[in-house]
Amino acid sequence: MEKSSIDILKEIAKSEHWDIQVAEKEHGRLGRRYGYSRREIIVKNPDFPNSYLIYVQNPNYNKYNLYSGVFFPVNIPENFHLLLRNRNPLDKLSFRKNILRFKIGSSKFDSKINIVTNNDIETHKLLSSANIQHEIMVFMKQGFNLHIGINEINPAFKHELKGHNYLSIFNSMEWMVEKELIMDAFKLGAILNEKIK
Repeated sequence: MEKSSIDILKEIAKSEHWDIQVAEKEHGRLGRRYGYSRREIIVKNPDFPNSYLIYVQNPNYNKYNLYSGVFFPVNIPENFHLLLRNRNPLDKLSFRKNILRFKIGSSKFDSKINIVTNNDIETHKLLSSANIQHEIMVFMKQGFNLHIGINEINPAFKHELKGHNYLSIFNSMEWMVEKELIMDAFKLGAILNEKIK
């Protein structure tokens, strides 16, 4: 029998001595009939004590009804917004948008990563290091739907998550269940979090 994502995560958590909390509930009357359920998982890794590994599957339609990733609470104003994602062919088709988009100034980084921000100065401070640019590009190569955000997703479905702004390293289309990818997300999050402080 094939293991579910939750089974895989529980196995990783057990082998690594991580604390895992799983919550699952049916979504209304249709949930019972069609198997729609809301799943929320919080994993705490003692090697990165000020972070959360979070998995959400929400049957309600919204921008991020399915996501997983590493979340670091950050001391950054709620109105600061940053989203990094891999560039796709459509990004290159719109010449005007391509000229107007925010660029960090490194042709290698700018050609691979799309940056959406509302604060050019803070974004430049965070991303100006060639080392950080390299770490981001290496990580983002691992999957097309990987994102890095600040205040892009601020999960608040449990009391301990509420009232924070977050730096997030996340996948917007599926759950991260590969241990190596999860560890890479923790490590990159820690590097970026240190730069923000």
